[in-house]
Amino acid sequence: TKNYKIEYEAAIPAQTAHKIGQELEDILVQYQTLFRFKPSKKMLVRFMDSLNTYEQVGGNPRMAGFYNPGSGYLVIKQMPFYELVPVVYHEAFHQYLHAFVGDVRIPIWFNEGMAVYFEGMQRSAKKNAGGLAPNPNGPLNPNLIKRGKIRMVKDAVNTRTQIPFETLLKVTHEEFHDKENESLYYSQSFAVMYYFMQLSRGKAAINYMKELKKTGDAEAANAKLFGKKLKNLKKIESHWKGYIRKLDTRQTGAKKR
Repeated sequence: TKNYKIEYEAAIPAQTAHKIGQELEDILVQYQTLFRFKPSKKMLVRFMDSLNTYEQVGGNPRMAGFYNPGSGYLVIKQMPFYELVPVVYHEAFHQYLHAFVGDVRIPIWFNEGMAVYFEGMQRSAKKNAGGLAPNPNGPLNPNLIKRGKIRMVKDAVNTRTQIPFETLLKVTHEEFHDKENESLYYSQSFAVMYYFMQLSRGKAAINYMKELKKTGDAEAANAKLFGKKLKNLKKIESHWKGYIRKLDTRQTGAKKR
């Protein structure tokens, strides 16, 4: 495609590969609209049909895709589109962000929080006699973000079992992916970035990544969100809790960025 080089196994129909290529191009527009960055060369994708081949290149059979920053490849495996497309949106964001910031360690809470945000982006519905219906050919709409994953966070906030912001900002890759807490880490990282995206119209995410790209320093990037020496951390955390408690997680709409 225009911005992606896609290698796919012969068992995968060309039409399917082209469809994934179009999904990648469509979500790339959304990344670029936010971060105002266009990669200088085509990004690399491997599309696998064989689970064995997928595992040989490092794929986890429980997951539909992953991004390998070492090789630069986004690797995905064949599965039903309704399951695959959100994974493509998620993992392709990791690839895009790496191209944007370079070989700088991106804090996992931000990286995963924003990836889940884009994973949940939907296409505009179409009107019919019964009202609004899903439109597979409609444009991706940044005002339509699935936020069902915030339900877990809302429950955690209401029972005071959410992850403290101070802990979230310092979480390591190993701690984030600990089986016992992984779901909450993913969901709360998304809930935090959803909050910032709605209240700052995307500026918070942009400023965070610009600072990280310039300095390579996560503490300097955190200061863009929470103030120097995190002086505003507790105040923002308290406001975030109130926002989450009131958020209607049944709907998918979002305020305009």
